[in-house]
Amino acid sequence: MHQSHPAIVIVAYDRPASLARLLGSLQRLELSSEVEVPLVVSVDAGTPSCVQVAEAYTWAHGPKEVIAHPRRLGLREHVLVCGDLSERFGSVIVLEDDLYVVPEAYRYVTGAVDHYADEPTVAGISLYSFRIDEYLGLAFHPLDDGYDTFFMQTPSSSGQAWTSRQWRGFREWLDGHPHLEGVHLPEPAARWDSGRSWKKAFLAYLIDTDRYYAFPRVGLTTNCGDPGTHFSREAINTATPVFLGTRDWRFAPWPNSLRYDAWFEPHSDTIERWWPGLGGPEVTIDFFGSKDRIDTPLLLSSRPCIAPIESFPMILLPFAQNLSLPGEGAFFHFGKASDFEPLPPPKRRKIFEASNGQIGKDISAGILWDRLVRRVTRDTRDPRLTD
Repeated sequence: MHQSHPAIVIVAYDRPASLARLLGSLQRLELSSEVEVPLVVSVDAGTPSCVQVAEAYTWAHGPKEVIAHPRRLGLREHVLVCGDLSERFGSVIVLEDDLYVVPEAYRYVTGAVDHYADEPTVAGISLYSFRIDEYLGLAFHPLDDGYDTFFMQTPSSSGQAWTSRQWRGFREWLDGHPHLEGVHLPEPAARWDSGRSWKKAFLAYLIDTDRYYAFPRVGLTTNCGDPGTHFSREAINTATPVFLGTRDWRFAPWPNSLRYDAWFEPHSDTIERWWPGLGGPEVTIDFFGSKDRIDTPLLLSSRPCIAPIESFPMILLPFAQNLSLPGEGAFFHFGKASDFEPLPPPKRRKIFEASNGQIGKDISAGILWDRLVRRVTRDTRDPRLTD
């Protein structure tokens, strides 16, 4: 059984300043004095500087444990080991050391765990809210149906919670699919290093078993983009707006709520619910024109179509809202999959500009020039911390 007060488990390695920042943010969590919350700081390879930070930290809300692993696990194995602690605690919040957590985060998680604990299709709870499609680099604009959460067939790696049941389902699947065989992944994710990425394995699990994460519409964590295992230098596109204040969270019901697939596209069932006749199991949704495999007889896409059944403009955001404007333009098309052609580069650029906002030439040139100068001068300073 899950418990309503998950343990907090931190995944740390060789970033003592990042760990100290995360621990400082945990100190500001909104926690009841009657709640006991275990804190575990798991330090890969027993990095002395991180162990020192963890041991010096005072946690007044429950027992604190510092685990110094004697050998180097690597990020994938380290996260798996930390997830396994869900069996001991009933449920866990797993945070990598480069994250920042807002005060409302724990209240959100406890509510979400209670709400979704008995729903077998929900495989995890995200504290992070994507602002960018991590495959295409486009701004992510989810539809809004009035709830504070929605569902996506993608795992969160910047703050997530699992009950023991949710984690056990993944672990049992992974034991039977150690090489992730037979699962069609989004093309960029397929290139991730299977030996280093636990997220790739969890993504394959979600796709293969048709499960989803519950995501918040606003972040309860943000990724500070510190250099580490996956980034050789600071990353600025991982930061996401975070929530300020408190609220009575309205958790979306399953299954009658918004769903997104592993490609950051609205699920065909979601389209069918809100725009009947344009979704359902016979239709692939491909607003970005990026899916590399179409297995349905019908397609709804930005790709050119030689004989569309219906066409729509690109006026509204999110793109799905344009389905309410049939006949007012011909940017998106609905028709037989066999009638569609590849997406041409000019149309791809229009999608980028509509999603991200047109970036002026001067700004673009300035960004490229700054990167060039830093590379030539071997300037490794973090530009976010210097003027």
